[in-house]
Amino acid sequence: MNLSLNNITPIKRFSTEIGKTARRLNQIAIREIKSEQIEYTFPKATAEDLKRLTSNKMEDTYKRVKWTNPKDGKVYHILEDSRTKEGVNVRILSSEGEFIKNATLKPKTIVVFDQFKNISGLRSMLKLQFRKYAAHGEIVETFLRRANPFANIERLNHKKNLYELIKYRGNLPQSLVDKRFEELNKSMEKGHKVDYISMTESRSCTIGELSDKSGYLQKKAIQEELLDKEFSPITKTIKSILQKGCRFFATASNETNPKQSVNVFLAIDGVEGVGALAHNGKIAKSSASRNSIFTQHYERHSFKGHLVEENGKILGINITGQPGVELPYKKKYEYLLRGIGGTSYSTPARVGKVSLNDMMEGVLP
Repeated sequence: MNLSLNNITPIKRFSTEIGKTARRLNQIAIREIKSEQIEYTFPKATAEDLKRLTSNKMEDTYKRVKWTNPKDGKVYHILEDSRTKEGVNVRILSSEGEFIKNATLKPKTIVVFDQFKNISGLRSMLKLQFRKYAAHGEIVETFLRRANPFANIERLNHKKNLYELIKYRGNLPQSLVDKRFEELNKSMEKGHKVDYISMTESRSCTIGELSDKSGYLQKKAIQEELLDKEFSPITKTIKSILQKGCRFFATASNETNPKQSVNVFLAIDGVEGVGALAHNGKIAKSSASRNSIFTQHYERHSFKGHLVEENGKILGINITGQPGVELPYKKKYEYLLRGIGGTSYSTPARVGKVSLNDMMEGVLP
């Protein structure tokens, strides 16, 4: 969907508290990109902790995370020990692997709105010979789990069944997007706790001559011309979700002319936009909504998968660049070895970091 806005009277620009706090995380993301070739060593780790920190096995990969405290910039390594109703029991280590303390992280729930099915399932039914690919949501979820392996992750399926997969090859009709989120909102009204939503669905709006005006002007125009009309149902639903204490993150999208396009959902008050950083740590040329009124968060967006081998044996595939196996070695994942990119991967990475920050709140001084 592509919409157009023009001829709107200017309104004074403002900045939000979300934008201010997000900048610390943006700086951390930039430092991570510039230091990604650094290999961590753990001279102060116990033999057991060292084994867990350096293991390439998938079951170990998703029971550890490298976390940078946004308050002071210090790096820690967190290892999962067990899970209970009270939360996730972890060991917290310094950047060098020295034991600091045990802690219980209170559970947080993240809902991912993406496509977790694809038409490759027809291959088995009809025995057609076309290439199998992983569902987009499966890869998105991988980035989220690497950024925070301790959160509870739930799926809000973009296309729920075979009929929808075949009929809606591209974006869902807005009416169905509305329905998906209304169903989620109703479950939350009945007591289902959701702390964060990660949404990589985008509705691109061409802002035309507004492109050289302030971000607040652009946002106000979208609100008046689109959100109050065509997007009124989902606007009301998302606002209801936000009022329940849930943070809503949406992709800034990928555009060939990003200065003149914006994801309509980012104009909803309270929705947080996630843009992309290139390999040099600067905002990627394809990352739309550069203005901080729309996009407060930025994470790396380009990745190239590689095989993880040990003693001449392929253990699996890694796509985030962090140590360890993240996906099994299967035919449907081979395309990841050629490289992937987009704010589809920046968004879950930031949601994972934000949720882990919240889970770690009060754990360390």
